[in-house]
Amino acid sequence: MVSARRHRGFDQAELPEVHRIRWWLATVTAGLVAAGFAVVPYLPFFQNWTFVRDPKVASVVTWTVLQTSVVLVSVVLTLYFTGRARLEAAAYRANQIDIRLFVDERAPDSHDREIDSAVELTATFKRFLSDSRLYTPTPVPGVGSSYDFIQIVEHAGDSADGWWKAATKLIRLAQPPAAFTVTGTVRPGNTPGRHQLILELVRVPRFAASPLVIEDENWPRVLHRAANAVAALVIPRSAYVRTNIHWAAWRDAKIPYELFDAYQRANHFITCRRYDEALAEYYRAVSLDPSNVYIRLEIAALQEQLDLHLDALATYDDVITVCSRGHPALARWWIGPDFARQPRRHGRGRDVALLIARYRHALVLGHGDSVAGSWWVRRTTAGTPGDARAQRRAELREAIELRFRRYVDLDVRTGADAVPRAERLELHRRVLRVPVEELLVHEATPEQLAEYNQRAAEMRSYFCALSQYEIERLLEDYGRWRRLWRRSRRQLTNRALDLSLVWAVLRRAMADIEPGTGAVPEPRPAYPGSRVRPADACPDRCWPPDPRALDATVEAAGPRRSWEECYNAASVYAVAMLEVGPRGERDLRDHARNPRLEGEARDEVARRAVRELYHAATISHSGRLPERRSWVMGEDPDLAALRGHELFRVFEMVTFSPDRAAPLRPQRAHVWEQVSYVRQLVGDIAGCRAHLWRTRALDPGPLPDGRTLDRWRSADRDAWRKLTQLAAGKQDWYTRYQAICAFREWSAESGYPGSVSGFPLYCEERLHAQLRGAAGPRAKTGLDANIVVREYVRLCDQRLDHLVADIAELEPTLATDDGFAARAELWAALCAWFDDDIADGSSAGERRERFRKLARP
Repeated sequence: MVSARRHRGFDQAELPEVHRIRWWLATVTAGLVAAGFAVVPYLPFFQNWTFVRDPKVASVVTWTVLQTSVVLVSVVLTLYFTGRARLEAAAYRANQIDIRLFVDERAPDSHDREIDSAVELTATFKRFLSDSRLYTPTPVPGVGSSYDFIQIVEHAGDSADGWWKAATKLIRLAQPPAAFTVTGTVRPGNTPGRHQLILELVRVPRFAASPLVIEDENWPRVLHRAANAVAALVIPRSAYVRTNIHWAAWRDAKIPYELFDAYQRANHFITCRRYDEALAEYYRAVSLDPSNVYIRLEIAALQEQLDLHLDALATYDDVITVCSRGHPALARWWIGPDFARQPRRHGRGRDVALLIARYRHALVLGHGDSVAGSWWVRRTTAGTPGDARAQRRAELREAIELRFRRYVDLDVRTGADAVPRAERLELHRRVLRVPVEELLVHEATPEQLAEYNQRAAEMRSYFCALSQYEIERLLEDYGRWRRLWRRSRRQLTNRALDLSLVWAVLRRAMADIEPGTGAVPEPRPAYPGSRVRPADACPDRCWPPDPRALDATVEAAGPRRSWEECYNAASVYAVAMLEVGPRGERDLRDHARNPRLEGEARDEVARRAVRELYHAATISHSGRLPERRSWVMGEDPDLAALRGHELFRVFEMVTFSPDRAAPLRPQRAHVWEQVSYVRQLVGDIAGCRAHLWRTRALDPGPLPDGRTLDRWRSADRDAWRKLTQLAAGKQDWYTRYQAICAFREWSAESGYPGSVSGFPLYCEERLHAQLRGAAGPRAKTGLDANIVVREYVRLCDQRLDHLVADIAELEPTLATDDGFAARAELWAALCAWFDDDIADGSSAGERRERFRKLARP
């Protein structure tokens, strides 16, 4: 991400360079000349000069004319230079834009003109432009802190009369002027059904950028793209490109407006919890700016939110690979000696990204149970073995095994005796076995399950050791005194890193527990050069840790003064509440004791964890709390057990003040959100197709020709294929995104009023209602939420597998031409099958039978 200023031939920014200092110097110079000619001639030392004491008539006349002329010209130039300097300063700040009313060139009798007038489009464009935001990187997954950087300037006082007009003029003289003016022309698109907007951006006084021609299928999308295009024109020459590290490399360069549009849309989708579309927009942005490591960081954070831990691990690894060039010691270890010779200056601007990527990479390794679960894809009913997600994970396993060879020389022993290198290499090959045969639990034998559980436990131990190693090395590389002068210290303080090391040691102890006795080994440094002694939260060498010892370990790190410090302390307490098995649940190895905190000890640890969360919320600004709510309330695996405690529910109610009582969240609440999202997406697609065929059946016009009918049937076959892929690869975000794109196309074609829904928020009432809708009257009520979630997830997975099997079985009959109404009824039956909010008392199995009967000839 080297600045474009150093590359000749790079497309320069369209707007001219800002020369605010030059104009202010000219203003000062002209002002001094005017003051000098107006004041100096009347000073005592000037009156003693010869030509002043004995002046000639011609000299007096000449001097009077010259003095008056110079003073007047200097004053005029001073005012002119002041105005230009204020304009240049306003252009440099780039935070005020004057938008004129759009010119409407559509036909006077146009229906589109009646629905969306030029006044409404102008107002909407102003709102979209005002919503353009710049974001800062964050070490916690989720949308980072953001701020508006554009303000819309209105000419409110221009039409006033009398003294009020003069007063508004005087007030506006004291304010920075608007250095940019936007004019627009609304036109019909080049093809029917499309809309076009032509924008002209003028930088006062006389420079105009190239006109922007934006065309799309609907006005909101046109206006969004137009607003982002204007912002992309303004940013490269502004002050924001110097302070916002996301765009620092584009200083004085031409930013493709598609890049800024993709980035803005991605953050908008995250806010709406439409994660698949956000991830697709992030990848579109990276395709236009591959070296932007900060966008890659946001991709990795979003992958963590989607439980794509293998993907996140590979993405963080990529960011470190890119950023470590220019750091010789790190590059020699991470990439190889061939990359250690790159000049240091090429790494400038990436220090914050490097710190965050190394920190999050270590934390993902610390969640070794989640990575182990993704490594073999422990599926109960996950569709065909060759689905898109399984193929993607096979690729990631090979890539990670290759990259992790840097750890072969690492001694991850838990005892006092060193492990020979041959044994370390054998451990690496055994743990990261590639290729791996994925385990299908419902077909596995007890021996295969026992082997899987043992291998998963070994991988958890291995990855947690790597996590501790990376955090210790991170602490050494970012020394206490050296980091005081780094910009990255604002992202992660030394105390936050110290607490993350406590967390890693605790995670490693939980992974290295002896299943039969519950004993844990003594903590040892993992990095040979580490000067930090790992904290011991289990001095009695058994799990779970004593609350007092845990509290003493956390307090030894010192007082906490930032969100990251308090949140890391809360994570340490919350990890102690987890069980020692995969994803914080029971250890499934033979003769495992599964010790855990219970009773008063559990309540005490929960009280201290919630105390730290209260402190974190108090330290943070109120506007930043919503940005972290999704991660804290449902996505962070460290807090899985804490969310089921009564004190956490009180914390949520006090901090976020929800509109109804906060629920006690089960440990797999985030899994419920994902399966509910996929189920709802299948139902929305089926409802859209039913609406399309119902509309065509009710059309009183003549029947279409054969070519049109063939096109419609082909689209229907494509819809069934999309549903098959979606049901088989439900864990693959890209498969879901392709289904969403098809849904948008079909909705626009049929005028379907529905829209894409985001990931639902957990609601206990909705969970029980959906279980009754899936299981029917036989559904058991009054069970623990953890049991209900587990049962509902099983039913949803089973239903998707049934859909794949039914489409494959009924495919010949689905392609027959039964008429528009019959097709509409078939799609409506599929929609009802996946509608668990239905209140007719039927089960998903009964609704499936209705669908199969309609599909048969």
